[in-house]
Amino acid sequence: MTTQILIRLPTEVARRFRDAVPARQRSEFVRKLLEQNLPNMDEHMHELALQAQAFDSANPEETNELESTLMDGLDANEIFDTAKLSALCQK
Repeated sequence: MTTQILIRLPTEVARRFRDAVPARQRSEFVRKLLEQNLPNMDEHMHELALQAQAFDSANPEETNELESTLMDGLDANEIFDTAKLSALCQK
């Protein structure tokens, strides 16, 4: 599947592009340039997840403190009540 997009280039750059790349090869040329130069967000997110995991492993007391804070004031055995939440949101 492909998507067509419109880009604007300075006249001189567009001229050089047309002179250098044959008409039927321009989309492929631009695609390769974009793939080579755009960051891969999946890889970036994976790297961040690995860093977070390494931090959690090196600092277990931080993780325990966070878990305590998340449950602060909450009853772990309480059942979620949608009607109660809806009523609270109406106030």
